[in-house]
Amino acid sequence: MHYLVIGRDGKDAADRRQANRPAHLEGVKQLKEEGKILYAVAMIEQGKMVGSVMVMNFATEAELESWKSSEPYISGGVWESVEITECAIPPLFT
Repeated sequence: MHYLVIGRDGKDAADRRQANRPAHLEGVKQLKEEGKILYAVAMIEQGKMVGSVMVMNFATEAELESWKSSEPYISGGVWESVEITECAIPPLFT
């Protein structure tokens, strides 16, 4: 199952983002190697990171929940809100 994940930083999350960034990027690297993350971008406003968007691939909702419980931007309080929507990737992009 594919998921669109939109994590929006809290207004005062800049320091927490920098503190959690190495662990977040290491996790993203591992997910990419496992084929569980297909694409990711940082959301930018006025030259500053304000959130993240990822297209993810998990076989089960349990895998998604496991990722959520270990994602440093969630546990570290960087993302004030996280929107997750199941999505479909058209054949043109696979």
